[in-house]
Amino acid sequence: MPTILCRLPNHVGDCCMCLPALRLLEASGYTPALVGKRWAEDLMAGMGWRFDPITGHVSEDLKRIRYLAQNAGAAKGLLFPNSLGSALLFKFGQIESAGLTTDCRSLLLSEKIPEPPKCHEVERFFHVAHEAIKAWGGTPAWNKVPKNLGLLLLKRHEAAAKNLMEKYGIPKRYAVLAPIARGLQDGQNKCWPHFNDLVGPLRNMGIEPIVFPNKEEADAARKACPEASIYEPTSLGNFAAIVKHAQFVIANDSGVSHIAAALGVKQITLIGVTDPVRTSPWNPNAVLLGEKGRWPTIEEVLETIKKFAA
Repeated sequence: MPTILCRLPNHVGDCCMCLPALRLLEASGYTPALVGKRWAEDLMAGMGWRFDPITGHVSEDLKRIRYLAQNAGAAKGLLFPNSLGSALLFKFGQIESAGLTTDCRSLLLSEKIPEPPKCHEVERFFHVAHEAIKAWGGTPAWNKVPKNLGLLLLKRHEAAAKNLMEKYGIPKRYAVLAPIARGLQDGQNKCWPHFNDLVGPLRNMGIEPIVFPNKEEADAARKACPEASIYEPTSLGNFAAIVKHAQFVIANDSGVSHIAAALGVKQITLIGVTDPVRTSPWNPNAVLLGEKGRWPTIEEVLETIKKFAA
């Protein structure tokens, strides 16, 4: 099967949302080979595809891409990011790439894919892969996006999660809370401010609220939800396995929300400033509370928790 070098997006949520596009490539007779930020390797390890990191150092990254073009049979590429930089890297790395004609990069693309109408990011990534396959002379295995993102985990992630639960004495009934969403949306904070108010009610229901922040978010998580059980950061793969076995997940519109969606876990995602048309969790087991311009109330969230906990 022809190998397609796939430049992953730069954010956890976007990496999860491009999974149906990558699965489409594989189902259509192509072998995805991934390049992206180093943290993505552990998250994607269970999918079984080759992964090579890029570091942001231009000379090192260019050398790696050229090596993959010459020695891994990856003469063609697929760009999920919209950036000029990603197209330049593949162009000078001798990769014939397909991607959306965004950011004035048409001249750098071998296969130019027009921007689709406004849609969900999962559909947008799927559109890129679907149209690239047709441009390469292939036949897409599916014409519609699957209902599930389809993230797979390794046995070592499952084992590590079990060990962490035993180490910290985490009970079988627990909810993963994700009180932090990094960055701003149109200059506004993306974090629902009442996560700590959920801790007591959850414990009264016999569900332990736990937080596994990453290193950059640890201090902010302790401030946002000080009464929850907050543990040391772990790898994305291990964290995903912990998410997989939770009763449910409560998160902002963030990477954690999309990890839960990728695993098909019950989840409550809270929004107030982001656009759900583009970034709501792609998960039939998700409940979305709030809307752009209005955060959900504590009462709305607690009512949904009661239904999930029943």
